[in-house]
Order: sequence, then C-alpha cells, then structure tokens
Amino acid sequence: MYDCAECGQPRHGGLFFGACIGDAQWCCLRCQSPSHRNLITDLDNRARDILRRDTDGVHWPYGPNIYVQMRADLLDWADQHKLRSGDTRCSSGLHWLDKGRCAKRDCHSKPDFYDHTTMWLSRNTGRPALVFTQPYRSVDPAEIDPAISDHPSLTAEISPESWYGGGTTGVYIWNDNNR
Repeated sequence: MYDCAECGQPRHGGLFFGACIGDAQWCCLRCQSPSHRNLITDLDNRARDILRRDTDGVHWPYGPNIYVQMRADLLDWADQHKLRSGDTRCSSGLHWLDKGRCAKRDCHSKPDFYDHTTMWLSRNTGRPALVFTQPYRSVDPAEIDPAISDHPSLTAEISPESWYGGGTTGVYIWNDNNR
C-alpha cells in the first residue's frame, strides 16, 4: 500500500508513474488522469502478443506490475529482440531453454546471480530462446560459465541493457538455435 501523490490517501490499487524508480510517484486508481488511463490501455494492448494474460488482464512480471515506465521499457525490449514471455517450472530455466522442457524431477536450484529472472520464447520459432536475469550488481562471466556448462547449446552475454532499471545488469542466456 502506498500514499497517492495526488490525494495523499493510502490506496491498494494504483501504479507508479514517472521516468525511473526513484522519481516515479504512486497514483491511486481514483486519481489517475485520462492520459494515465490511456497510457495503461495502450501498453496493455501492446502486450497482447508479448505477455500472457489471465482473468485480471495482462500478467506483468514483477516490477512492470506496478511501474508504468518499466512496462514501456519491457515492451520495447521484447520487440527489439522479437520475444514473448515463456513459462516453465524449471527454477533455473536452463533445462527448459536447452531441451524445451525440464526433465529433472528435483530441479530447484538456480545460480546466485539470478534476480528479476524471466523466461522468453522466440516470436520467430515459438521455442525457448532466452533466460533473462537482471541482478543489482555486475556479473563476472566466470559466474555464468559453470551454470551453463552442462548445456552446450546455450551462450551467455552481459549487457548494461535492462528493462528493470534501478541499476540492474542484463544477463542474457540464449539458445541461439531457437532464435
């Protein structure tokens, strides 16, 4: 629950509007302007081919679920890479990314550098293409190599590009065969 920047009242429903995490201001549903509502509708419509939907609407991952700018950044990023959200019960996503499924019964471990991790399918092939994680620290490539060493089809790259923002680093683990 946050206090609305407009009315000052604590509200459960609403979103953060603004350019970045530190500058964004919470605005409750009651106080959102027509331009705020139009922006949300436009982003939800853009998400149609990128993110899953449920009975409540678009299933935004953690971060974009409350930050409007992250929603726009995520959609731009997904369009740039031609991705749509994927889903797996594999906690690391690496078996899913490598084989298209997780065949391990007790797959509960994930690398230490995982934070704000999402799984992505290629819009070109429909197959698992990317595990994308966005930790709040820089990651040494030597940390990634042991995690993917059992999966020869996977490659990794580190980039300052991240839709989560807030000083996070983008760690891309790709299955290049599925792009």
